[in-house]
Amino acid sequence: MERDDLFTHIHKALRRGLFEVTMLAGATDWADDDDVERLAARWQPLLALLRSHTEHEDRHILRVLDPYEHQATDAIAEQHTDLEELEQYLAESFDALVVKPDPAAGLAFYRDLARFTAAYLPHLHEEETVVMPRIWARCTDEEIAAARAAFMAEMTPEIQMISLELMLPSLDRPTRTGLVRRMAATAPPEVVKGVLAIGDRVLGAADSAALHALVSTAPASGELHA
Repeated sequence: MERDDLFTHIHKALRRGLFEVTMLAGATDWADDDDVERLAARWQPLLALLRSHTEHEDRHILRVLDPYEHQATDAIAEQHTDLEELEQYLAESFDALVVKPDPAAGLAFYRDLARFTAAYLPHLHEEETVVMPRIWARCTDEEIAAARAAFMAEMTPEIQMISLELMLPSLDRPTRTGLVRRMAATAPPEVVKGVLAIGDRVLGAADSAALHALVSTAPASGELHA
C-alpha cells in the first residue's frame, strides 16, 4: 500500500507557481499599470501560499520526527529561516514597486525572484528525497495522518483555493484522478463542487470533463467502505 506523501503534491504546485510568476515578472512592463496588476494577481497569492506551507511544515510535518530524531530537521528549519528572509525582502520590494513602479527596480525584483526560486528548488528536493523517506522509516501511518489533519484544519478557504489552482494542473492525470476520487468519496458535496469549479478554470476541457465524469460516478461522502 502506497504511503501518504506530505510533500510532493504541494511542492509540484509551488514549483509551477514560482516558474510562472518568475517568467511573468521578467516580461512585465513596469510602466504599464495593467501589466503590474497582472503580476500582482499572481505573485501575492503565491506568496501567501509559500508562507502558509512553510508554517505547516514547521508546526506539523517536521514535528512528527521529534520523538525519534529530535535534531533531524534542524538543517531544514535553518533553510526555512534563510528562505523566509529573502521572501520577506521580495515582498517588500514588490510592495514598493506597486506604489512607485520603476523599470530598474522591477528588473532587480525579477532577478531576486529568480534567485529565490533557484534557492527554493534544492530545498524542496531535500524535503522530498531525504525528509519524507525518514518520516516513513520512523513514523506510523497514524502519525502521518494526524500531521496532515492538523495542517489541513489550519488552511483557510483562500489558501485551499490557491493551492488547488496550482496543484490540479501540476499533477499527472492518474494522481489527479486519485486525489479527486478521494475527495468525492469523503468531502462534503459543496467542497467537491468547488474543486470541480477550480478544475474548470485551470484545466483543459478534456481533463476538466474527466473530473466531472469521475465525480458523477464516485460514491458519495460517507459511502466509502474499507
